[in-house]
Amino acid sequence: MSTNKSPKCKCCSKRYVSCAIDRKGKCLDVCTDPLCGDPDCLTVLTPVVYDELGINLCRNIPMESPACNIDSISVQVMDICFVPAGGTEPAVTAAPINGRPNCYLVTLTNLAVTFYVTFYDCSKKVIDTRLVTAVYLPSDCECPDYAYMDEDTNPPCVELEIYAPYGVAHYDEPGLPTVIHVVGFGCGNTALNQGLNLIAIPKVLGYCAEDETATIGLSILLKSVYFSQYRLPHNGKAVVPKACTRPTDDTICLDFVCGDLLDLAIKPLELGPPKYEENLKEECDVPCAPCCSICEPQDKPGE
Repeated sequence: MSTNKSPKCKCCSKRYVSCAIDRKGKCLDVCTDPLCGDPDCLTVLTPVVYDELGINLCRNIPMESPACNIDSISVQVMDICFVPAGGTEPAVTAAPINGRPNCYLVTLTNLAVTFYVTFYDCSKKVIDTRLVTAVYLPSDCECPDYAYMDEDTNPPCVELEIYAPYGVAHYDEPGLPTVIHVVGFGCGNTALNQGLNLIAIPKVLGYCAEDETATIGLSILLKSVYFSQYRLPHNGKAVVPKACTRPTDDTICLDFVCGDLLDLAIKPLELGPPKYEENLKEECDVPCAPCCSICEPQDKPGE
């Protein structure tokens, strides 16, 4: 009969803290006594553009007018969909350049751009709004938008070389195309991501209500973005301008509404030199006063 016993599992209870420094007798635990005031420096994590380049495109777009008194329009780019140009291969790709691992060759084609179009009359009153989709860089000759292909202003394909030293985003499943994040005004694409980001800025160059066509120029901006940490000097909080109200009664709620805006008072920790405030998360050795002492009756004056 075997007498070997399996080793017992040990729970992980080791705690890691920042490097200790001499606090010169001070005993402050920010976990129980948060700091207030203004720090000297702040640690920020911010998206940094490592490289960017862009191109201008232009084409005419059929734009059916919702009424007969339309005078002008304005457009916003809601989203850009990368439409495959037939087959299973992705139309928009980002591939590392052989022998140059820090740069990628981005191929753009068949960009289905969704515009949010606002129609105005001659007095700039909004008449209607609608979504209109048009394909820029059309390479599929069977696509209706191929009729608006122009080698100079709207070619079938462009290639952009961009510096992306930390790589680009990929799908979890191998074999899928590289992720190029589109930043627009749709509900799900208004933020930057790490890696390659595509931003489109439109401009209405012409609009003919009789022909129901609009000429829209589009600046395509490709950026490689990575999050980096910086330390910034703190020059005080920005004051938010408060909208004024006209009081009509005297109540507690009205006093609050007419008063100053609230703001967060507890400051973030100043990490690193010269204060090393991350070390204030260590427990103090000084014993605390009994909690019941605050409940003891106080002597009245003269007793």
